Amino acid sequence: MKLQYIFSLFVLSAFAFSGCKKTPEYVPTPYVCQCGTLNWQSVEYQLLDAEHIRTEEDSTYSRRYYITANVALEGEEQTHNVNTWIEIPNVTAHSNGLYNIDVNTSLVEFLAKVDEFNLNDPFYSLRQYGVRQGVVRVSPAPLLGGTESVSFQLILGELNSSGVMYGPDITYSGSFAVSASGI
Repeated sequence: MKLQYIFSLFVLSAFAFSGCKKTPEYVPTPYVCQCGTLNWQSVEYQLLDAEHIRTEEDSTYSRRYYITANVALEGEEQTHNVNTWIEIPNVTAHSNGLYNIDVNTSLVEFLAKVDEFNLNDPFYSLRQYGVRQGVVRVSPAPLLGGTESVSFQLILGELNSSGVMYGPDITYSGSFAVSASGI
């Protein structure tokens, strides 16, 4: 009986130890949507996400696009993202799909804002930018839904705490696609 008990313990121990194995440490990989790219500080980055919402409930063609990308430089260990929203009151207002901003002539056909969130910067973890000049091209989805394509070329200025642009011009561009559902 004692021999049978020892043998059972031996077999159970063998099963327990054979089931344990060392696995490599989990390293999270960020989600990438494969929906577009942006060019920030002369480097191209894949977008992590691109979304849109209809900003005015009674307007089928109003849009606010939101895109984000990880722009961390080599050696940066903490979060460094660029987040952008572009709002267009009516994506069918121009037959060529072009919408412009020129602060010199007071032409404003869309709104946009860019935030750079960088926990690696010991002084300014959040920098905000406004658009001095730019163009957005929209190929709207059909009324019943489909893919909507957007490209943009912007010249940004950093915003101070009062919301006034200052500093040198920053070029920023990109393109992305979003899936738009029908009415």
